[in-house]
Amino acid sequence: MKFIFAAFVFSLWGFVFADDHIFADGSDWEVVSSGHQFAEGMAWDEDGHFYFTDVPRLQLFKVDKDSGIKTLVDAQSGRTNGIAFGPDGKLYGCSSKDEGINVWNPNTWEKETLAKGTPSNDIAILDDGTIFFTDPNNKSVWRIDANSRERTLAASLAWKPNGIGLSLDEKTLLVAEFDSGTVHGYAINRGSRLSGHNRPAYKVAMPSDGLGRLDGMQVLGDGRLLIGTALGLQVAPPVGEETSERSLIVVPSPGGRPRCNYARISPDNEWIYTAHRDDLLRRRLKTGFGL
Repeated sequence: MKFIFAAFVFSLWGFVFADDHIFADGSDWEVVSSGHQFAEGMAWDEDGHFYFTDVPRLQLFKVDKDSGIKTLVDAQSGRTNGIAFGPDGKLYGCSSKDEGINVWNPNTWEKETLAKGTPSNDIAILDDGTIFFTDPNNKSVWRIDANSRERTLAASLAWKPNGIGLSLDEKTLLVAEFDSGTVHGYAINRGSRLSGHNRPAYKVAMPSDGLGRLDGMQVLGDGRLLIGTALGLQVAPPVGEETSERSLIVVPSPGGRPRCNYARISPDNEWIYTAHRDDLLRRRLKTGFGL
């Protein structure tokens, strides 16, 4: 299927071009880093420096917020995929090779591995330090307790999970069904555990083969979901809130790039970042988007 490389909106009435819904006037895609084998996970530290991984090359990178200079901070990341900073200021990453969650001290880049014995793909961390991560191979979501660091099974699924995220109030864990068009919502109780109740939280567009490839995601300030998919970057309203003003937005990966496997907005809310196979891109946002 061939796409025009611009944003468009799906609705009950078809779609309209929608670059002005997301991007600043006159903006274009910029390359943040290129020449990768499979660029993935994204995170920012409290000073605004950007981090990402190249999964098969076992690399973890830092990009300086001011100079844009890229530094390799770990050349043996354990095939780390999704990454996130915890409330302790440390960087946590899903390591399939090390079969656990790698934890880096950003002051020294010393590393330890938590929850050994379980493959991991993507990660979400509550403000209290509780960790949830996806395990696509075993169709599971796991939980690491904030205090004991004990790993327990949070959810056993009938489908392969991939991307994972949190609602703004941290009362819902969002888990992307990789080979579909559904992001599921699981209620989080006061003990920072899943209550067992789940529902379809977001629906996105899928290609004709039905394989949505739903991946790295972020909930925006207005409740919509930013997510990387087979069709590119998508912005979806919550299920039940689809209207002509809050329609599904699809931004095909520019320049014929393969699927968007991760999407994030920078902490200053000025840039949208996307990860593809070979490179990472960014583009300046329209003022107020995502707030």
